[in-house]
Order: sequence, then C-alpha cells, then structure tokens
Amino acid sequence: MKFIVRTAFAFLIICLVGFKERPYQDETVEFACLRMHKATNTCHFNFIINGARYRYLDIGCKYNKKRDEVVKKAKAGTLALAKDWKIECMVVKSEK
Repeated sequence: MKFIVRTAFAFLIICLVGFKERPYQDETVEFACLRMHKATNTCHFNFIINGARYRYLDIGCKYNKKRDEVVKKAKAGTLALAKDWKIECMVVKSEK
C-alpha cells in the first residue's frame, strides 16, 4: 500500500514540475493601432495575435505615449487583453 502511495506521489510531482506552462502570447503579437475615445478618456490598443483581434483598454490614457511598454507587456503575456476590437482600425495588408 505504501509503495502505491509513494509512486503516485512521485508521479504527481514529476508531472507538476515537468510541464511548464507557456504564455499564450508568442512572438506573433502585432500592434495594429491606437485609437483614442476622447469623450470617455479611454485609449484602445488593438493587437492581432495569431490572426485574432484583441484589445487593451487603457482608462485615462496613461500609456498613450508609452506604446512600446504596452507592446512589450503584450508579447510577454502579462497584459490583460480582451477579445475583439471596440473601435476599428484601418489595417493595411501587405501584398506579397
């Protein structure tokens, strides 16, 4: 009985330590545009991640002049992004 408990505990520890969780965002994060909504004093940072549209809502436009910082946080996966854009951007598709 003790052998089964020990092996199950060892297997559980190996599984928990062996598999590292990767952030969802990768190097495929594209900054699409920044749109300001002056009536509500909000800035919408729009991103395209793996073809899907995401946005970051900055209340008070604190990061308006610090775009690089927001993009770095989005690439690191530490920024809370919402699905879909509220304010559309004009995205220019490059022709290959």
